[in-house]
Amino acid sequence: MAEKLLFDAKEALLIAGNRPATEAFLNNFYGTVSLAQLQRFEKLYRDLKTEIEIISLTAQQYIQQINAAYTRFQEHRSQDAFHPMDEKSMKYVLDFLQESIREVAKEVQKNTAKSLTR
Repeated sequence: MAEKLLFDAKEALLIAGNRPATEAFLNNFYGTVSLAQLQRFEKLYRDLKTEIEIISLTAQQYIQQINAAYTRFQEHRSQDAFHPMDEKSMKYVLDFLQESIREVAKEVQKNTAKSLTR
C-alpha cells in the first residue's frame, strides 16, 4: 500500500527551495526516497525550523544529512546504495535528524549564552 501524502503534491516545500517537489529534486536522493517520504522529511524540517535557524542549516545541508544518515543505515545493514528507503530506515533517519539537530542547536545556544556573559 502506498504511503499517504502529508501535503498536496503541488505544494511548495521548504527543502525544495519553496517549490513543489519535482523529479529533478527527487534525484537529490538518488531514487531511494518516495514523494510521501520526502514530505515526512519536510514535516520534520518545518517542526524543527527554530532549531534549524539557530544552527544556520540550509535546506541543501539538511538533504545532505538525510543522505548521509541513510548511507550509514545502508552500510550497517549491508544494503546496496540504491536500495529504496523502507519504514525501518525512514524511522532511523528521522530519529537521527531530530536528535542531532536539537542537540546541536542546544549546544549553539549554550555557547552563545556563554559568550554573551563573558
